[in-house]
Parts: sequence; structure tokens; C-alpha cells
Amino acid sequence: MERKFKIYIYPDGDPKTFYQTPRKLTGKYASEGYFFQDIRESRFRTDDPDEAHLFFIPISCHKMLGKGTSYENMTIIVQNYLDGLITKYPYWNRTLGADHFFVTCHDVGVRATEGVPFLVKNAIRVVCSPSYDVGFIPHKDVALPQVLQPFALPAGGNDVENRTVLGFWAGHRNSKIRVILARLWENDTELDISNNRISRVTGHLLYQKRFYRTKFCICPGSSQVNSARIADSIHYGCVPEVMRLSFGDVEDLC
Repeated sequence: MERKFKIYIYPDGDPKTFYQTPRKLTGKYASEGYFFQDIRESRFRTDDPDEAHLFFIPISCHKMLGKGTSYENMTIIVQNYLDGLITKYPYWNRTLGADHFFVTCHDVGVRATEGVPFLVKNAIRVVCSPSYDVGFIPHKDVALPQVLQPFALPAGGNDVENRTVLGFWAGHRNSKIRVILARLWENDTELDISNNRISRVTGHLLYQKRFYRTKFCICPGSSQVNSARIADSIHYGCVPEVMRLSFGDVEDLC
């Protein structure tokens, strides 16, 4: 299947505005930018839609925001663009969009596309957090781990002998799992638990440096959606430990 799998990227749209690689590959939108870039360079890409298994709708709502477009106008643009694809090509109507996907990595894309219900309901939506209160559909939608680029420090290595702390977490008590975590573990001498963010006043890049000396980095569920804790853990050589009260529902994991 891997040898035969193909993705077709719709070529339509103004390449200077909305439908190409987002305007930068840094900050909280880096994941979306790298997704666009990597899929265009992927060996799975095909220029023949008749041999494709999936169809990528290259909407960049982040780029629209950079142009000063309002959310209301974004929704209209997305709606018109999708209507044009459906009219011009036969592929959406074959499955009502079930084999189509698009990326809306942060709140910009989510707010812009939620006004196009048949897109959100039918196509596969790739988001940086499934905890947005917009009806994430677990059986089809995909959570894309958020990455903040560039990383502040070099990647960590396979140096477990230098990692003297068993587990590390620092953050706000903004969810039930975090309150429980801080209450049970903040006095554990094998763990480095800070029930608040680490202030920059205490030292330059102190938060990032703690990853280097830790074996397991704890990623508890949060009420916020802007976090790159899992990606940071992997980059600095710390094993991410995802924690939540229940996996019955989908929510933000970091």
C-alpha cells in the first residue's frame, strides 16, 4: 500500500495569497507551514488525480489572516473556493469529500472553516489540537502535534546517564489533571514539578534546559490549546508522558 499510495493537491487558487505554503515557518503556525511544505515535496504526491487515494485542499487561513482578511470573509473565500473545486472536478462528489483533507492548525483555520459545515463534517480535518470546541470528529479527524520553530536549544542526545531527574513538568493548574498532578507530586524528590510557568527572570532558557536532565517529560491535559510540550520533549531527548483523566473523549493532550 505504501508503494502505491498517492495524494493529489488541488492546483487552483491564487498562489500569491491563500492557497500556497503559509507565509512563515516559525512560531505557533510552524506546524501548518511545514505540513504544506512537506506534502508538496512528498514522494506520495501525484500530478494525476485519477491515481490518487486522497485529495489535499490547500487552504491557508493563516496566510489569509496575514493579509488582514476578517473571519467572515475567510469563510466566504473558503466556501467559494470549495464550490469551485466541486464544480470543476468530479472527485469530491464521488465520496462527498470523505477522501479529501485540509489542515487548520490553530484557531484561525478552525474559525474560518467552521462556517462551511459540509467541509468540516465530511473531509478529514488536520488540527494542532482536538480540544477546540468545534466538534472534533475522532473517527476521521487528525491531531497534528504543534511545533514551535526554531527550537531554542540543540537537540538532546541518548545520554540517559546524565538525566538525573525522573520526571519534569512546569505549567499552570488550568485543568483537573494538572491540579491532581501538582497536589500529588510537587513534593516528590525524584520529580521536578512546578505548578506555575518558569519565569524568565530566574534564568535564561531555564525551562528548556530542564528537559536535558530529565528522563520523562510529563504532558498533562490542559484547558489551553497553544502548547508544543510533546514536540519539545522529543527534541530535547526526553520521553513524553501523555496524561489525562480519561481517554473516552478527545481533548488537548499538552
